[in-house]
Amino acid sequence: MPKIIFLSDTHLGFDYPIRPKKEKRRRGIDFFNNFDKVLDYANEKQADLVIHGGDLFYRTRVPNPIIDMVYERIFNFADTGIPIVIVPGNHESSRLPVSLFMQHPNIYYYSQPQVFKFSFKGIGFDIAGFPCVRKDVRGKFTELVKELQPNLRADSIKFLCMHQSIEGAKVGPSDYTFRNSKDVIPIQALPSNYDMFLSGHIHRSQILHSTCQTPIIYPGSIERTAFAEKDEDKGFYEININENREISYRFINLETRPMIDVILQKDLYTASSLKDEILKQIAYLPKDSLLRFKMKNPANLAFLKVKFLDEVVPTTMNYQIAVVQRTK
Repeated sequence: MPKIIFLSDTHLGFDYPIRPKKEKRRRGIDFFNNFDKVLDYANEKQADLVIHGGDLFYRTRVPNPIIDMVYERIFNFADTGIPIVIVPGNHESSRLPVSLFMQHPNIYYYSQPQVFKFSFKGIGFDIAGFPCVRKDVRGKFTELVKELQPNLRADSIKFLCMHQSIEGAKVGPSDYTFRNSKDVIPIQALPSNYDMFLSGHIHRSQILHSTCQTPIIYPGSIERTAFAEKDEDKGFYEININENREISYRFINLETRPMIDVILQKDLYTASSLKDEILKQIAYLPKDSLLRFKMKNPANLAFLKVKFLDEVVPTTMNYQIAVVQRTK
C-alpha cells in the first residue's frame, strides 16, 4: 500500500540567529525539531514519497548557514531512498535557493509547471504542481492547469501540488474565509481529473472539497508562527492508497510549545507590583511557554521593557508584548 507524507510551511530559519547577541531560548530550533520529526516518521514508516507544500524557509534571502542546515537534512533524507517533492512558496519568492545539495536524484522541486512521475508498488503517480503564483493566481490558474494536462497519464493517480489560497480556506481566531479575490483560486476552477489537491500557504490544518468532492488538503504549518495560531493543532498528513486505488488520509499531530496570554488587569502598577503579578501568573505555566503580555492600561507599558522582562521571565520561555487593549 503506497504511503505519502505531506507537510508544509516549515518556515525554517525563523528566529534562528547565526550570531545571537544574548543567551536566551529561541524558537528557531522548535521548527527544525518538528521538521526532523516528520522526516524521521516518513523514514520509520517506510513512506514511498514526501511532499512539501511550500515555505520551506522563513524568508526569501536566507543566510547561507541556514540554507546548508536545511538542505543537508533534505539531502540525507533523500539518501535513504525516499524521494521528496518540494513546492517553492511565497516566502522563497517562488524559487528555492541554489545549492549542490539539491542535485540529489531523489530531490524534486518545481521551477515551472511540471509533472513528476513515480511508480509505487505497481501504481503510477503523477505529482503535478507549480511554484507559488504571487500575483493574480485566479487569472492564471486555468492556463497552468492546461499546461500540465498533456503530461498526465490516463491510468495514474494524480495529485496537484501548490502553495495558494483556495476559496473556502479559513484562518485566524475569527475564521476569516478566503473568497473572491485575485489571489484566491475559485473552487469551481479546480479540475475534475485529479484525485487530490495538496496545498500549503494556509497555516491552519483543514480539509476542503472541490465541486467534484475531491479532497483539498491543507496540512498547515508544523509550528505556531504567531499568536493567531495559539489554539491550532500542528502536524502533517499521512496519505495511504490501497490495492483498489482508494485513498485515505489522517492528520498526525506534532508537539508544539503552548502560547499563553498573560493579562495584566490593574489600572496602576509599580515596578515591584508588576514583577510580583507576572511571577504569580507564570509560576505554574509550562516552562517552555510562549507568553504574550497584555496591559489594560497603556500607562503601565513604561515598565514592560526588555531588560525588566528578561529579569522576570525564565530563560526557558519566550515573550512578546501585545498591542494594548484600550478601554473606553
